[in-house]
Amino acid sequence: MAQPPYMSSRSPPPLQHPKPTHPAYPPPEPPHTPTGGGSANSSPYSQAQRISQDGYIRYSSPPVGESNSNGGSGGSGSSSSFNAYAPGQQNPNTRSGYGGNTPGVGVGVGVGHTHAPGPQGYSSMSNNAFGGTWPGMNDATAQMGVQFGKSAVAAGQDYVEKNFTRYLPLHLIKVSFSVTNSYVLNKLRLVLFPWKNKTWSRQVKRSTVDGAMEGWQSPRDDINAPDLYIPTMALVTYTLLSALASGLQSRFHPEVLGVSLSKSLAVVILEFCAIKLGCYLLDVRGGGASGVELIGYGGYKFVGIIAVIIVNMLGFGRIIWWSSFIYTFGANAFFLLRSLKYVLLPDASVSTVTTTLSHSQRSRRVQFLFFMAMSQVLWMGWLSRV
Repeated sequence: MAQPPYMSSRSPPPLQHPKPTHPAYPPPEPPHTPTGGGSANSSPYSQAQRISQDGYIRYSSPPVGESNSNGGSGGSGSSSSFNAYAPGQQNPNTRSGYGGNTPGVGVGVGVGHTHAPGPQGYSSMSNNAFGGTWPGMNDATAQMGVQFGKSAVAAGQDYVEKNFTRYLPLHLIKVSFSVTNSYVLNKLRLVLFPWKNKTWSRQVKRSTVDGAMEGWQSPRDDINAPDLYIPTMALVTYTLLSALASGLQSRFHPEVLGVSLSKSLAVVILEFCAIKLGCYLLDVRGGGASGVELIGYGGYKFVGIIAVIIVNMLGFGRIIWWSSFIYTFGANAFFLLRSLKYVLLPDASVSTVTTTLSHSQRSRRVQFLFFMAMSQVLWMGWLSRV
């Protein structure tokens, strides 16, 4: 009587690993540039090289910079001239009705269908910085993006001009720094020796059409016009001289630079606020100077302070130091008296607002002007002690 299969005493045959049916081949060597002849077998993409002994077709990437056809000098129009990277070229080894590059295998396209080309604008997309293409980018899209960017930049500039320049007049600042070498030398002589100057009135800038007043001449064209170049350079020089004087006295510390700069800026700002407050309380209108010009007038005191510090560093003694301090203070006070006169007491011939001042109003303005000139002794005495 036969026993069931699961009752058999014989063991099943041992499992064996499947043996490869195709021999392993080393990776193909990179193609070499043909040296000549132009034959089909010499091309790195020839049919003889791509078909191995086992019947498989092997492909390799073309070398960078090689032309679309390697047999252009003498090759024939066979399948060896096919370049997979050339757009619009049909692979002769691809079966009809399949969309892939491998024969007999459809890649992304069904049987009996062909790959329809896209619109003309999308077929000529430019490459991006990574070697690929931006999806959906064509000439019309790029032009629209450029126009949108220009519109955004123009809107930003218009916003800055309407809001930022209202508080910071960039045009006046640019004009105040536009000076010449001759102006700098003459202005320094005017600040240190103001009693030699005979004319203190500023030159008016008039329109060429109707002769109306358009403002004041720039510092380049008027020696009496205030600038920001000399006050800025004097402020920086004063800060460095303060650090140098502290070093010569063996008490230098990096904080000396910050303290000196902070003190000088505080003095300029306080003086500017005092002048603006005085003009508001005295109801000064018409003519006058802008805030940038008032800051420039307040910065000329550092020229005399620098001279006092240099005299102190040279060690000429206390008498010479006090003499230089009194002289520079008197020169700066006289300079401010004559320069700020057109601000507090505007001339009716150049003023845009015609006002008649009473004797009491004129007296109060003169007193305020004299007070601002005499207050220089406090600022200069405090800043010159470094």
